[in-house]
Amino acid sequence: MILHATVSGSPYDPFYEMALIYCFDESKNYCFSLTRRPESQEIEVMVVDKINERVDTLAVDLYRNQIQAKIPPEPAKKLDGHEKYIIEFQVDDLEFKNISAALEEIFDGKPGLTVHDF
Repeated sequence: MILHATVSGSPYDPFYEMALIYCFDESKNYCFSLTRRPESQEIEVMVVDKINERVDTLAVDLYRNQIQAKIPPEPAKKLDGHEKYIIEFQVDDLEFKNISAALEEIFDGKPGLTVHDF
């Protein structure tokens, strides 16, 4: 699934009390988000709108203007069937830092995150 999205991130959102990344492709009316509460060992993946699945592992590569996420087959089936997401976006430097910090918090103590600084 390829999305051309607006993306925002927060290493700790006080309203939701969790770290989160939220991506929304307006033309497809499709969202993709990753969240993790401080006390949780699992990462919650949400797609479309409120189709959620908690996972122990997934792989995310963050680039300056793109996120690539790979979801294991079983959780992907429970979501909407897509195992790979490519999310293209344009953000300023401050928002990119927020997205990077949010992903680092979501993956704290877990493998699977690679941040490409170029």
